[in-house]
Amino acid sequence: MRQSIIILSALLPAALSLGSCSVKENRSVCPCELIVRPEEALKTDGNVLVSVVQDGEVVKQGMLSGEDFESGKCRLFVKRRPSVVTVFTGITSMSPLPGEKLDIKYDNECDEVYSCSQQKELDGDVCDCPLSLHKNFARLNLTILNLPENSGICVSGTVRGYDLMYAAPYEGVFNCYPVLAEGTNDCCIRLPRQVDDKLTLSIMKDGEVLRTVLMGRMIAATGYSFEDEDLMDISMTLDMEKAQALLGLEDWEQVIFQLDK
Repeated sequence: MRQSIIILSALLPAALSLGSCSVKENRSVCPCELIVRPEEALKTDGNVLVSVVQDGEVVKQGMLSGEDFESGKCRLFVKRRPSVVTVFTGITSMSPLPGEKLDIKYDNECDEVYSCSQQKELDGDVCDCPLSLHKNFARLNLTILNLPENSGICVSGTVRGYDLMYAAPYEGVFNCYPVLAEGTNDCCIRLPRQVDDKLTLSIMKDGEVLRTVLMGRMIAATGYSFEDEDLMDISMTLDMEKAQALLGLEDWEQVIFQLDK
């Protein structure tokens, strides 16, 4: 079952009723009722965060359940002026921070977020705002062969989350410590959209780094782009004994990399 609805005061239309404006008054000073909804069914579970930006500031923001968002219950009353409407869906562990950011908690993966940021004029009584949401994370399906006994994995990067005004990545420390599935050599890490090629994987034991794998450079060398509207998933097999990495993308030919000695 999806999480229950969380409503912030920004999403309470009763507090901003249009009833105070009559047809005889100058309606340009009346608020616009903004109806935000998805164009298609949501692809992941979790909550939905909606932000409205006017003049470079977030003026309305609230969280609601995926069910309510799909059913068109996201109705905001805002001033009539050009606005940017930004939506993130699939929020389970990430949280909004002061300073208008959606933050990945330390030692956590990115949520399965889909997002959209769209310009709207909001110059009438009502504005229907259907949005097409895009995949703003990438799954790294990782297999590690011949991993030294009692060692662990750390994936680190320079993107800590997303800007809530325009759905762009914001820089900060990203550290995730994935655990191989029991009885396997496999794990899956959800990565945020990257802004550089500095993504790394470290093999660690007793607090010391045994090997650092420059994953970001390898991923970039395959032709993968973190600027694509919808991010593809990535598969990587590391063989620590052969010092090799095998990278594959969706329907792309696999590429072999030799690791530094």
